[in-house]
Amino acid sequence: MKHIIKPALSLFFIATIITTLLAFSYNRTLEPIAAQIRKMQEKTMKEIMPEASGYREIPVEKTGNIVRVFEGLKGGEITGYVIELAPPGYSGAINMMAGISKAENKITGMRVLRHTETPGLGALAVKENFYRKFDGKNLTPLKVVKNSPGADEIEAMTGATITTRAITNAVNEAIEWYNIYEVDKEL
Repeated sequence: MKHIIKPALSLFFIATIITTLLAFSYNRTLEPIAAQIRKMQEKTMKEIMPEASGYREIPVEKTGNIVRVFEGLKGGEITGYVIELAPPGYSGAINMMAGISKAENKITGMRVLRHTETPGLGALAVKENFYRKFDGKNLTPLKVVKNSPGADEIEAMTGATITTRAITNAVNEAIEWYNIYEVDKEL
């Protein structure tokens, strides 16, 4: 019996020490990681809505793929909105942001923040030639097409139609939120 208790106690103490060290490391790195995430989000918001000089999160009902909504501000005036979304893609959630200009009533941009899409296919959603397809689009529902996109269409990435559709549907959800939110504010 002694030959079992001594190794079990040794393993227990080693596991306790390692768990304590991991908890300490986690707590020490939690705030720096959160600060880096905030910094990345602010940089992304500035890229998709450069006319705003600041951003303020507003309370909204989180429906569908909407995670958070920020007002873009310049001189105290609302220039537009940045909507953070997390639609399900081919391999998991696609964390992204879409910007909508209040003055122009157009999409100001879209960026993918994090994803687990297939390398070389769906992962190409982070490339400029894909996300620029959304810039300046009207606030009408967008459709995914295989080739020769029109004004309200987005050309699918080759081999990544599911990813393209997920991102486009999320942008459509942002457009729908904006259209309803602006009408409700006017009433």
